Amino acid sequence: MAATSLVLCPVLAQANTAASETAETMAVTRVEHWVQAPGAEPSIGPPADAAQGAWQPVDLPQAVRRDPTTRAAVNLPLPTVWYRMACPAPVAQETLALYLPRVNGGPLQVWMRTAQGTRQLLDNSPAWPSQWNQPILLRLPSAASQPNGSCRLFLALPPRADGSYALSRLWMGPEPEIQGLWSARQRWVVTVPLAASTTLVMLGLFSLAFWWRRRKDTAYLYFGLASLAWWFRNLHYGIDLPQNLDALRWFWWATDASMTWVMLLVYLFSLRFATRRFPWVERLLLGFALLISAVSMPVLPWALDTPLLLHTANTLVAMGVTLLIAGSAWRGSRELRVLALALCICLGLGVHDLALLQLRISPESLYLMPYAMVLVLGAFLYAVNRRYIGALEHAEGAAQVLQDKLSEQQRALQGNFALLAEVENERVRLTERQRLTRDMHDGLGAMLVSSLGQIEQGRLSQPEVAQVLRDCLEDLRLTIDSMEPIDQDLTTLLATLRQRVGHRLAQGGITLHWHMDDLPPLPWLDAPAALHVLRIVQEALANVVKHSGAANVTLSARLDAGPGVCVQIEDDGRGLQARPDGHQGRGLGHIEERARQLGGHARIVLGARGGTVVQLWLPLQGPPPLAEGFRHSRWPAP
Repeated sequence: MAATSLVLCPVLAQANTAASETAETMAVTRVEHWVQAPGAEPSIGPPADAAQGAWQPVDLPQAVRRDPTTRAAVNLPLPTVWYRMACPAPVAQETLALYLPRVNGGPLQVWMRTAQGTRQLLDNSPAWPSQWNQPILLRLPSAASQPNGSCRLFLALPPRADGSYALSRLWMGPEPEIQGLWSARQRWVVTVPLAASTTLVMLGLFSLAFWWRRRKDTAYLYFGLASLAWWFRNLHYGIDLPQNLDALRWFWWATDASMTWVMLLVYLFSLRFATRRFPWVERLLLGFALLISAVSMPVLPWALDTPLLLHTANTLVAMGVTLLIAGSAWRGSRELRVLALALCICLGLGVHDLALLQLRISPESLYLMPYAMVLVLGAFLYAVNRRYIGALEHAEGAAQVLQDKLSEQQRALQGNFALLAEVENERVRLTERQRLTRDMHDGLGAMLVSSLGQIEQGRLSQPEVAQVLRDCLEDLRLTIDSMEPIDQDLTTLLATLRQRVGHRLAQGGITLHWHMDDLPPLPWLDAPAALHVLRIVQEALANVVKHSGAANVTLSARLDAGPGVCVQIEDDGRGLQARPDGHQGRGLGHIEERARQLGGHARIVLGARGGTVVQLWLPLQGPPPLAEGFRHSRWPAP
């Protein structure tokens, strides 16, 4: 029997490092190996010393693959593989522990033989379905630390149904240091993949929620579904697998087939960023996923061969599609180039895991595909960030273009408004000149022409000429008063007239009484209309001065039916006197004509206590402006 070789190795980083940088443990790199005949039951204990000549030295780690030309064995007896080694020398009477990074094959059994006898330390049959990836930690009893060196450890490993098996190096030493090695590997092979899958599925749900609000962005749909499929794919890294053989086969089929669907969804997601679409590639990928899921079902006779074939087919398809995406990314967007780089790295990780599954590399290696989606996630976040920033920049650019166009339109509108305002001002000035011209011609001009003719004929005395000039001046003042801003307020308009004629009435011995109700604004009361109102009231007051012989005159305004406003001039003079020819004077005719042009009505009646009453009824909502022509329909008399 060859001696067992124990090599002192420094504490390794990551999966094979301890927490302390100065601690050292013993790595068993050479043990004795014996393949027991098929049909033997390892549960009866390690072989007797009579089989000593069958033990052969072997270097660890060891991986034995079945002949690829043979089918997987079904219900055939397989040999049991045994390993044995001497227990390490004690270290200050510390408790020793045994650590195995990976054991592939059947359920591991560990036996210890001392001078006192043989006993079983471990039977991993209950946890065997999860043994493929999870490291094993075993605390050795105190008998393993005996100084006489008579302690031996035996490991029994029934091969898998396909006849292949693998054993990593064995680590034995003080329990705290061995515990650190086991915890580090447990973190990298179980904890981190599960944490990454959980984080990824949360982002996937967020991506699906985003897609639900924006159905046209199918990239978010594919990424969300790929995240959920990836989470399901990685379940076997962190849960206890079913003990029932049929349930275990269906579970492995579901997780293995889910890798094909993860590939499909990741590629569909990546192709959303390509400058051109490849519908035929997408259809072929969908057909491949459906076919590979169907032919790998565990109910089929070749089911034991399918996991390796499935992953090999996935790898070949992934190579072709990744090459296509990389070629498209060469001429495509930066997001697609980043995704293509991530897919190329993922493809390399997949090839590594396929080699580990085929036992072509050291069984101490880690399965790296659980970390592949982290790269895809990083590429996804980069692509989303680029899209978001691009959308912001596009929106800002579009907003700036709109702002520039709006500013240009505002400048154009301001220029047009200035031009229109100038045209409107010119039109108003022209209209006002025309109105003043007409008023001067019909009022002051006609009066001056008539008076000039009488003066030239010598028919007017000097006092009469003075009166004519005073009348002309009053008419001019009325024209000026009509242009004062009164905000469509009739009371303010009449107040300006009161100031003009008050002194003239006082000179004639007439007292002016003022009674005004609270009147609403009259929207139609512009300068031309105001001039008509002033002339009507002026004409009525002039008649009071010239003909009534009154001592008092009352100017009042109130709301009246219609609806409208009634302006009333009432004196206490001699009353209305009829002319010998039966016609009214020219001044009274002018009052009625102006009232009709304002859309209202005027009437002259005898007062209840004598004297004359002139009533002017004006509407609240009057006719169009005078410059555009008044309606001449007669309104109801108040």
